[in-house]
Amino acid sequence: MGEAERPVVVVTGALAPYTQVLYRALAASLDRPLTVLACAAREPARQWELAAADGYRFAVLPGLRWHRDAVRNLYVNPGVVPRLARLRPRAVILNDFSPTMAMAALAARMLRIPYGIRTDGVPETDPGARSRTHRVLRRTIVPGAAFGLAPSEGSRTLLASYGLAPARIFRAPLFPAWTPRGRLPAAEDRPYDVLFCGILNEEVKGARFFTDVMRACAAAGRPLRVRVAGDGPLRPEMTARLAEAGIPARFDGYLDQEALGEAHASARLLLFPSRGDVWGIVVNEALQSGAAVLASPHSGAARELLEARGCGVVRPLDVADWAHTTLSLLDDPDRRARLRAAAEQALPDVALDRAVEGYRAGLASVV
Repeated sequence: MGEAERPVVVVTGALAPYTQVLYRALAASLDRPLTVLACAAREPARQWELAAADGYRFAVLPGLRWHRDAVRNLYVNPGVVPRLARLRPRAVILNDFSPTMAMAALAARMLRIPYGIRTDGVPETDPGARSRTHRVLRRTIVPGAAFGLAPSEGSRTLLASYGLAPARIFRAPLFPAWTPRGRLPAAEDRPYDVLFCGILNEEVKGARFFTDVMRACAAAGRPLRVRVAGDGPLRPEMTARLAEAGIPARFDGYLDQEALGEAHASARLLLFPSRGDVWGIVVNEALQSGAAVLASPHSGAARELLEARGCGVVRPLDVADWAHTTLSLLDDPDRRARLRAAAEQALPDVALDRAVEGYRAGLASVV
């Protein structure tokens, strides 16, 4: 195999809509092939349907998978070792921490192949703070890593705390898998006041809190027009409680990527009462669709995009305060226009081309 034919290999848990877009763009920018090895074809909590890999090689590794909850999965794919030995890649990028990634890191060291480690974890949700297994995995992976990839300052801080030199950590932001099509409807022409988008659970997405806020608005004499995109265990409860309060609500269930654009463009305000998202791509989606965003401080997007760039409103999770803030934002089109203008300035910095630049910078440090 010639030097130019040796691929860059990405080892990941499972493809997602935005990573599929990323790998396609990354492959087009490289002077060598890109191969993506996935631990699973799809995570059980994710309902998206993905098109075939386009522009890069893709394979699912055989192995064992434990689905722990909506956001946590554990993978053991020993087949990654002979696969790397056969491919002899020029560089390897590992996505987060699992036994599979540890085996890939050890194989890369044995084969003298430089590797990088990417995580979107942040100190606020660091599993290493409570998991001995995670600490063992990061001690196995991080010391041999040639570079790191971090979508946020929180992720950069986490990798640095694991012992990776800050100068070797490159920023590769998260971004939506789609961009709006056509002209966006004016805010005051949108059929819904408020949108909730995500898994309908309380422990991560705050769906019950959202319902409480909508009921508080109705109790104040303002039953808002509500749209809920997503599915999950709290859907029956939310449906019943919103109906009981006389709140007209549309429940879409799961929406594919194309339908998400229409949903975000149909509401004036996204409520994102996250209780612990490492980022929250739904915030980027709402901003690029011209909606205002009210979010809790418990996500990277709230801290590093909405708050830092002044393009959204971030408030602690208090029902009365959120109800008041929701109504204030809906009644103040000038304020929402200012937030949209700030979002237009901020969004190019969290876009696909910035992510590709980060990956290329990390790879350039070793290739």
